Amino acid sequence: MPTKVWQPGADKLGEEELECDPTAYNSLHAFHIGWPCLSFDVVRDSLGLLRTDFPHTVYFVAGSQAEKPDWNSIGIFKVSNVSGKQRDLVPSKTTDGDSDMDADNSDSDEDSEDEEEGGSVTPVLQLCKVAHGGCSNRICAMTQNPHICASWSDAGYVQIWDFSTHLNAWQSETEVPRGASSVFNQAPLFNFKGHKDEGYAIDWSPRVAGRLVTGDCKNCIHLCEPTSDATWNVDATLFTGHTASVEDLQWSPTEDHVFASCSVDGHIAIWDARLGKSPAIYFKAHSADVNVISWNRLASVMLASGIDDGTFSISDLRLLSPKSVCCV
Repeated sequence: MPTKVWQPGADKLGEEELECDPTAYNSLHAFHIGWPCLSFDVVRDSLGLLRTDFPHTVYFVAGSQAEKPDWNSIGIFKVSNVSGKQRDLVPSKTTDGDSDMDADNSDSDEDSEDEEEGGSVTPVLQLCKVAHGGCSNRICAMTQNPHICASWSDAGYVQIWDFSTHLNAWQSETEVPRGASSVFNQAPLFNFKGHKDEGYAIDWSPRVAGRLVTGDCKNCIHLCEPTSDATWNVDATLFTGHTASVEDLQWSPTEDHVFASCSVDGHIAIWDARLGKSPAIYFKAHSADVNVISWNRLASVMLASGIDDGTFSISDLRLLSPKSVCCV
């Protein structure tokens, strides 16, 4: 049977089974770590930004969704010896089916040679866990200080953690058995319980170290400003404008005080903290829930948004006027 790509929202799934196509990935590995995770974030390291040669090493954090609240934890991971295939950014054109087969065989031969020269290509997983009260709806590592992470608990509070001890242990290549994990009882640096409900929206500013914005399911948004390396001040006045759950928050990549939000109410809002607690721009993006947004890092006037029905849209903020309500 010919391979068919399933399109969410367009194709109906009957008795067919969805299968992952490993050939679509340069590198694909799986690990079983116990409980499911709703969120993870890659932790920046000092190994360089442009890493193209395998094997790779990656650090990341993830929060669990355990059966009981007391069983939850945040995992600090190091995965090393990550193998994969080197491919051209633009595949060469083929004139017949044999060329594709030759290319696949060539990749296999290269992998075999890499395994013979570099030894085992099995990734090495190192993991330690920090106890976390409740499920982690979202977790986010600070760009400027990657060892500082913020977590959104389904118990309704936001916590900020310092994982430098654990990350330093991985980076110093301390011997840890593969897959081993221990649960540490560690106090967070900061614990904010001012939200009216649990939430999922959270984002660190990429421009101002320590500046954090959080949103909950009761359409409330709070701004946390750093006062020192280990304390934060939360403005008691809420950012208000949405009429339903705030699903995602994203700081502008070019403006210190500007961030965007999206909501179940179908709207996207652009906020400027210098102008007060009401949105500077507020527009109807879709008739369904808007679940996720992302700024264009090169053209910050462009904002992509993902919708609950499986579609997405791209908004050009230059076409919107302040305090306007319009559809795009």
